[in-house]
Amino acid sequence: MADKQQGSIYIFRNDGTTYDLESEGIRVISFDPPSANFQHTYNQTGNYGTELVNTQVQQLTIPIIFDVTALDNYDYELQRLKVLRIFSSTEPFYVVNMRIPWLRWKVVAEAFSYPRLNNYWKAKSVSINLVCPDGLAESTATTLDPFTFDSNSYGIGMGLSFDAYKYSFTNKKRFNIHNPSIIPLLASERPVVINFKGTAPNGITITNHTTNQSFNFKRSLTRSDEFKLIGLVPIVNGTQRFGNDWSDRGFVDYEIGDNDIEVTGSDDFDISFKTRFYY
Repeated sequence: MADKQQGSIYIFRNDGTTYDLESEGIRVISFDPPSANFQHTYNQTGNYGTELVNTQVQQLTIPIIFDVTALDNYDYELQRLKVLRIFSSTEPFYVVNMRIPWLRWKVVAEAFSYPRLNNYWKAKSVSINLVCPDGLAESTATTLDPFTFDSNSYGIGMGLSFDAYKYSFTNKKRFNIHNPSIIPLLASERPVVINFKGTAPNGITITNHTTNQSFNFKRSLTRSDEFKLIGLVPIVNGTQRFGNDWSDRGFVDYEIGDNDIEVTGSDDFDISFKTRFYY
């Protein structure tokens, strides 16, 4: 996204359609995502205090306010239809502020009005509440994209050292997987995709010594096999292998920060960890 206009707000649809709001005649007045919407649960433990028992991240509401200018009455209606199309929420879409192109918000729009001024050429400021069900921004790039400033894949403020962190390895049995997100990457909620290609006559075990979790795949694998572990689900050559005779049904989460990972069962393999990060 390096060629996008700096400072513009972009909308990215799932079908590949991209809207630069400035180029579409939509002048954004404000787009200021608030902090994560943390929901805390407390338990009264005595007369003089409570115990924090749980914290959840709720959906996040992000207001966006913009002006739309038209040439005449007919163009006013055409502009209105365009705005409705851009913010159509039959499915989620992504919003990116090109000042920080390495972050995006997955959102849907709440119902909104399109008020007219007392003339034909301009709508009053349109205010839309964009709701982010995930509650957090995510990195536009994954861990398998280049870790460079020039690519606009990653940037300052993401908590990454571009020289130190790797997510693909060859024949390395113990290594670090760093999670700079503000949340842990849970197999049941933010699954990391592990791709393994290698020779494992008796199967493989992937262990996170930081969380004391492991996953064991019991069957043999060869270099011609495509093995993936997507969160809780092992997949071999495109087929889910979820039975007890295939694996121990274990899983691996990733704490915030460094995770000490070990691979056993193979001396000839390539392995990669694909995920986005959350802020």
